[in-house]
Formats: sequence, C-alpha cells, structure tokens
Amino acid sequence: MGELADALPVAAPEEVGMSSARLARLSEAMQGYVDRQEMAGAATLVARRGKIVHVGSFGMASVARSEPISPDTLYRIASMTKPITSVAVMMLFEEGRIHLNDPIGNYLPELGDAQVIARDDSPDGYHLEPARNPVTVRHLLTHSSGYTYGEPEPLDELHREAGIPSGFTNTDDTIGAAVKRLGDVPLLFHPGEGWAYGVSTDVLGGLVEAVSGTTLDAFFEERILAPLGMADTHFFLPPGKVARLADVYARRDDGALAHVESDYPYNGPGTLFMGGAGLCSTITDYAQFAQMMLNGGCLGGVRLLSRRAVELIRENHVGESTPMDRPGYGFGLGFAVHRDAGRSGDILPVGSYFWGGYWHTTFWIDPVEDLLAIKMSQVFPADHLDDHQALQALVYGAIDD
Repeated sequence: MGELADALPVAAPEEVGMSSARLARLSEAMQGYVDRQEMAGAATLVARRGKIVHVGSFGMASVARSEPISPDTLYRIASMTKPITSVAVMMLFEEGRIHLNDPIGNYLPELGDAQVIARDDSPDGYHLEPARNPVTVRHLLTHSSGYTYGEPEPLDELHREAGIPSGFTNTDDTIGAAVKRLGDVPLLFHPGEGWAYGVSTDVLGGLVEAVSGTTLDAFFEERILAPLGMADTHFFLPPGKVARLADVYARRDDGALAHVESDYPYNGPGTLFMGGAGLCSTITDYAQFAQMMLNGGCLGGVRLLSRRAVELIRENHVGESTPMDRPGYGFGLGFAVHRDAGRSGDILPVGSYFWGGYWHTTFWIDPVEDLLAIKMSQVFPADHLDDHQALQALVYGAIDD
C-alpha cells in the first residue's frame, strides 16, 4: 500500500481566525438539545485551514449501557455514504475507465433500455413508454436519472415486486444482483428532465464494482479509506467494534426518547454493499474525507482526485432545478451545492457543498472560508430538531478574522 494520510492536527481556534469563546456557544447549544431530551447524544467537529479547532461530545451513545458519546463513537452515516461512492466514480473517471456522459447501459447492460411511468386514465392509472434519453453516469451522480426510492405510487409496489433493497439491510444479496432487478422498474421521469432522490448512488456502487472488478467494500478500503487513514469506517462492523456503535432513538408522542432496536449494520459480514446508504463511521474519520475534498482531492500527500475534478464535483449540474425543494441550492456530482444566499437566506457561503444522512447526521465543506463542519447523532424522525440550522449559525458566528 502507498502513503497514508495522517490524522488532522488540532489547533487553538485563535490560530486559524476563530474564537474559543464563540465556539463555546456551539457546545452550550448542543448540550441544550441533549438536556431537553430532543436527542440522546451528539458529536460536532469544526476544522479550519486544515486544523481541527473543535470536537464536542454531548450526551449518551447508549442510555441503556450508560455509554457516553466520545470521538470514537461509531454512527450509521446512511446517505453520507453517497459522497464517498461519488468520489469512487470520479476516480474511475480520472483513470479514463468511464465517461460521465456515457449511458449507464454501456457498463450495466440491464439498465440500457429504461421505461418511464406515464400517467393516464386507464384502470392502472399509468402506462410505460421508452425513455427519451439514456440514463447516463452524470444523471446518476446528480439524481436526475429518474430512479427514486420507490415513490410515488405505483413505484413503491414495483420496487417491492422487483425486490429492490432499501439500503438498511443485512441480506446476502449483492448490489450487482439488485441492479439487474432494477432494470425491470420504470423511471419516474425521462432522464435529465427532473430531480428525484433515490437509488441512483446505489447504481453507481454497482458501476464501481463492474468497472473495477472488485466489490465496493474492497474498492473503498483499498482506494479511499485506508489511504485516508479512515480505519473506523465500514459497511459491516467487525465484532470488536460493535460496542462503540451509538443506539438509534426516536421521540415518542409524549416527548420522551425511545430506543429503536436495530442490528443494522453489524449482523454481518454481509455481501450487500449499498453505495447510497451502507457505511458506519466516526466523526474524526469522516473529517479526513471532508478535508481531502476541501484540499482539492489531496490529504497529507495522498491524492485521490485532481483539483479540477473536485471543482467539477462542486459545480451545479442541474440547471435551474430546485433539489430538495430548497431555493438557492443546486446539485453537483454527489453533493448538494449552495448557489444563491439571497434565495436561500442561509449563512452558508455560496460554493459550499454538503450532504446528510437518514439518522440525522450532516456535514458541509466551505472553500470560501477554508472550513468544514460535521455533526453526528442517531435519531429518526428528527422533525422536532433545528440543530443543523443552529450549527451553521454558531460555526460562522465563531469566525473572528
């Protein structure tokens, strides 16, 4: 194996133009969410100019086990897997092994003749018609392919009938087999003519496997995780690390938090490596990945992508579409991007890019202020929480230069 990246150095906030006193407000705010039992525990991390200036641990990873949150706590990061899969695709692109505007059918033939749902007045309420455009690799990276997570109807039933996995599963399926079955499921819209969140990144995981000739798990480990020093990031946790995985909680109607039983993702080792949702990680591991992106594809002498590829990733690729129904935002190659603060009203600088996960994890990368921030927790649903909005305001409020 080649050179490995070192862990990010730690610095006093004042060394990089931030205020210790103002960062203390971030800790106070996060502890407040725990004290009000809005979440059992959380972790936060802020880095600027390549140095970590804040790592906060709040509350409990497991109330039942009396296990507090720590920097070593593991979290199900769910859709924060998607940016890593997207980087894997871009690595293959830079090697000349795939092209972004190629039809996905060039690599996964089962997806070469897509059909699209067309609503009508028939008893079924729809018919199928051939897609006007082929689904391309870039459509998959930008979620403009027409693939969804099985919504709206009748796509939910069609996904079930085809046996398309949800991403949170320990079955002995493989992504290659699941992608073949996806060829029987129609698209919500013609490729490139809409935006819908869905299994596009899982298909990209199948693409990585088909082109590289190895499993997504092995590709990640050999080409991304090990080089970046992300030793605690896994699809299926080794037995010795299971005790470090935070429990998942849900807020009951009476306001109390209830533990949600789940053996995902440690009842393995499994064979289904979902590029859209499968990983567990720690907050410090994910900081290595985010800093690599912030550095333009390189960390500690380890280069995964060229600077130009990272710049292409963080461009808006969906025109005037409004992904996630959030004005002022667009979508790049695997990441959402902030385009217009006047429309969004958000303090996040234009040009920042980000994503989050099902169990209420989030991160963003800010090239303007040379800053990244990550927040981890394990709670779903999280409609009662405004901590991600608060996090942005508190982080930028701590800049003091």
